[in-house]
This record gives sequence, C-alpha cells and structure tokens, in this order.
Amino acid sequence: MNFRSGIKPDAKITFGDMIFMGLAREKMYFDRERGVRTDQLESRIYNLASSTQGEQIEVTLPDYVDLKEIHFNAPVELKNPTITARAQASGNGFANVVWTVNAEDILEVGKKAVKNDVESVNTSTDKK
Repeated sequence: MNFRSGIKPDAKITFGDMIFMGLAREKMYFDRERGVRTDQLESRIYNLASSTQGEQIEVTLPDYVDLKEIHFNAPVELKNPTITARAQASGNGFANVVWTVNAEDILEVGKKAVKNDVESVNTSTDKK
C-alpha cells in the first residue's frame, strides 16, 4: 500500500469524543544548509484527550492556523484529519514507527467558525 498523502480516518470512530488539553509545543523550521533552527514557525502541536484511544494524542496544525485559545477540557473536533507514519532508527538495528495526526484545524464543538466579515452599514441621506 502507498499512503503518500496519509490515511484519512473517520474522526468519530478513530478518536471518539475529544477534549482540548492545550498547546504542547511549537515546531520551528530547521535550516539544513547551516545546521541551525530558525525562528520561523512550521507548525503547532496540541494535546487532545481521545475517548476511543483512551489516552492523550498529539495533533499538529499548520503554521497559518492562528494560536488556539480554547478552554481546558472543552470538547473539540478535528477538521480534515490525516494520519501519517515514518520510521525512526532506534540505534540497535531496529526502527520504531512514529504516527503523526495532522489536521487543518481544531474546532470547539457547538461553536461556529469565526468569520472576519465586515458588515456595511447603510446610511441613507435625504435628498430634498
């Protein structure tokens, strides 16, 4: 099988009810040519509690998503989650599989997405 774009799970079946636990860390880009970490944000990683998995999971959001200001223990859901895997050498001739959950966004259950629409106010002028 070839899952280049990741596995697209049914979030309700795979993760069940999810609770927001907070920001775990921010991941910065690494400049491979100079061998140094940069100050440019690559992604943010959040901790969520999953009822189906029975443990805390880490969910990675891309850099263009604003910092989440969701209350601790608030019920949340994932927008378009994908699961990817990579092998990480353990140094003893074996490798471990590292699973990563990525999503487009984390949304509070029952809350609509915030839109930055500006309503125009009609001011009528009387012409005499």
